[in-house]
Amino acid sequence: MKFVIIGCGQFGRALAINLTALGYEVTVLDSQEAPINAIKDSVAYALIGDATDPRVLGKLELVSDDTYVIVAVGENYERNLMITAQLREMGVKNLLARSVNELQTKMLKLIGVTDIFRVEDVAARQLTQRFTAEGLVRLRKLDETHSLADIPLPAEWVGKKLSEVGLRADYRLNLLTVRRGKAKEDTTTDDVFAEPEQPVIDTPEAGMQFQEGDVLVLFGKDSDLQKFAAKFKL
Repeated sequence: MKFVIIGCGQFGRALAINLTALGYEVTVLDSQEAPINAIKDSVAYALIGDATDPRVLGKLELVSDDTYVIVAVGENYERNLMITAQLREMGVKNLLARSVNELQTKMLKLIGVTDIFRVEDVAARQLTQRFTAEGLVRLRKLDETHSLADIPLPAEWVGKKLSEVGLRADYRLNLLTVRRGKAKEDTTTDDVFAEPEQPVIDTPEAGMQFQEGDVLVLFGKDSDLQKFAAKFKL
């Protein structure tokens, strides 16, 4: 899977850096030299060009099944619509467009765009999830009922071995890894919701002994994750 991000403002830059960190090939296109120079060492390709010019878009591989094109231009209505309309005309199969308000959303729908997102809505969902997922340091939804969650180690488990706590048998949860050690600040992202992450250890084995300050990376049903956090008052 490849990503082409058009627009290298704060949101586009943060998105590009995060996708690259996940191992994806990312191309960023912007008409301004300064933002491209700032990100060129952090992504696969950083290009200067006017995305409203069909000749510029035509030089990129945008129509393949495994390429996702994201129009991250937001505030400039006219530019956003011109770029998106041309991408639609080119036959881009995986097209996502940013909108900043309901009017822009309606206009994008009129030209046939179905995948539309608002950064503010995404941020609101993240905050809601953080406030309602009590005890969970971070929750990542995998489907409607299952998630990955970072959960602080229960205090009474310090010094115990994985084989002694019955995570799978008693709580129906799977331990993928453990975050252990001092968190490192990530200076490469502009994501205001990003938090410093502790490094992870290798795949835990039955004899692994938990330590104070460990954070468990668990997989399971949302209901089981919530019950686990509630049981230990995390």
